[in-house]
Amino acid sequence: MARSALPAANHCDDALLARYARRGSACAYANLKMLARVAGTVYDEALRPVDLRAGQLALMWAILAAGPVEIGRLGVITVTDQTTLSRTIAKLKKARLVSVRAGEDRRVKFVALTPTGRQRFQAAMPYWEKAQRRASALFPLDEVRTLARQVRRATQATS
Repeated sequence: MARSALPAANHCDDALLARYARRGSACAYANLKMLARVAGTVYDEALRPVDLRAGQLALMWAILAAGPVEIGRLGVITVTDQTTLSRTIAKLKKARLVSVRAGEDRRVKFVALTPTGRQRFQAAMPYWEKAQRRASALFPLDEVRTLARQVRRATQATS
């Protein structure tokens, strides 16, 4: 059995903890998570009138751009894990915003926007524009786009 990397329960190095406490603002994960929460709130609030969440619109956007797309390929395009992708597609399908059909190989499934999905996407665009303006006041969108492009390339190179 592997030994735990945890120190004994009754021993803490207060000086070490203090040094790390001062470095919390440098944590990439914490910073990205905070930015994601802020961005999610901005877009979710803006999209409320069209009954869409930011993640749903982002996935619909990828589906629209890729045309009918194989679900596995959609996961690669959006850098989304299969569980999250399946759950979001199921919600969009239940709302009749996307359709899912089997390919020639019945194990492969394709997803496409339905006419209702295309209409909802179009109706969402003015609200997305509003959210985009609000987001640009909070963080530099060009830098966000550049960072996203770099991450997408890096993840595709390793998959």
